[in-house]
Amino acid sequence: MENALVILCGGDSSRMGSDKALLPFGNCCMVEYLVHKFEPYFSKIYLSVKQKGIYSHLHLNVQEISDIYLNAGPLAGVFSTLSMIDEERAFYISIDTPFFDPKLAAHLLEMSASYDICTIQRKEDETEQILSTVYSKSCITKLGKCLLLRQYSIKNVQDKCKTLYVPQEDLDFLPPLDVQFFELDTRASYYQALQYLHDLEGDAIFRETSELSN
Repeated sequence: MENALVILCGGDSSRMGSDKALLPFGNCCMVEYLVHKFEPYFSKIYLSVKQKGIYSHLHLNVQEISDIYLNAGPLAGVFSTLSMIDEERAFYISIDTPFFDPKLAAHLLEMSASYDICTIQRKEDETEQILSTVYSKSCITKLGKCLLLRQYSIKNVQDKCKTLYVPQEDLDFLPPLDVQFFELDTRASYYQALQYLHDLEGDAIFRETSELSN
């Protein structure tokens, strides 16, 4: 089975004040960072965008898919991409969660074979924020109906589909889950993420130096 990844880049970024996908992150921009991070684990990467061609100047090995429904939130991106991709299912991640572990994403994709949706079970008040989820083409009809009725709740779609909620305790992940779901939705959170990225890269350099010296 080919592993497909969809990065949702079609948000307004209103609280951030600029396109999150193009924010500097490390030695590249956010969308480049995510694509390079997930490329070793996924055979195909798609970008869900409002308008095709926005990121073509980055020359990434991705395919852009524009929203069929405008101003309908992330569900519009899920519906549009599921309708267009060749694969039966894909793992979806938001552009503003750069610390999600690609190994965990690939693992959830493997677990999803008999389900419409596969996601991590979290606290009830956090359910609406979960976009790091596997969706299959069997969801398309229900997603389309929800969009037509303007029912944009992620939880509403999950309740209508055969959904696997994977308990947190069943998963071994690094970094911790609260870090993996850290969202860059404001300038303050962006600067916090930059500091965390700096710490991660510093740890990696330290480990590489230690290995060379041994």
